[in-house]
Amino acid sequence: MNALDDWNNLKEVTKLAVGHLLDQLQSETSTQDLLDSYLYAKRLLAESMQAFIRVGLTESSETFNDLREQIQAAIDRRYAGRIPDRYLKVPYGSRVHEELFAILLQRQGIPVQAALLRVVTGDSVHTERRVRELRELGLDVQTSKESGYDYYTLGSLNVDMSFVPVIVANLIKRDSGLSPVQKQNLLDQVDYKIN
Repeated sequence: MNALDDWNNLKEVTKLAVGHLLDQLQSETSTQDLLDSYLYAKRLLAESMQAFIRVGLTESSETFNDLREQIQAAIDRRYAGRIPDRYLKVPYGSRVHEELFAILLQRQGIPVQAALLRVVTGDSVHTERRVRELRELGLDVQTSKESGYDYYTLGSLNVDMSFVPVIVANLIKRDSGLSPVQKQNLLDQVDYKIN
């Protein structure tokens, strides 16, 4: 099933749930019935809006993949043959990362409210973390705050390659199979010091 099918299927059941909630609000109903209706409608609205926003995202992930390939090429040029291959990967390539990037790319140069990005992830913690991870790749994602709301803006499509050592170092630091000495030896080779 694609995003358009998801949206069309969810739209009808969501209309019914919102209608039922409205009926509950207008009648003398029990607190529990009203809360149950609200929670059901809220869940369906979140799923519907997630499907709706995905319909608007372009199927092509060409730009995201191109940027990741640029980062991979920089990692390979700098570390291939010196650092084990398992640390020479570009992280953060999940569907959520790609969808967040697509929303930012559609509105490049324009601040995007974090709440809109949360529609894709369905979770504020994951949204903040996934956007931060896009920045950790060296992507030009700026943060701002206006009237108490958080915004993210995709600036240029130029990748900051100074993040390459950090990307490799983070993969090394996450490897629980390495002793502290092995970890530090590898980090020394990527010119990175543990804080």
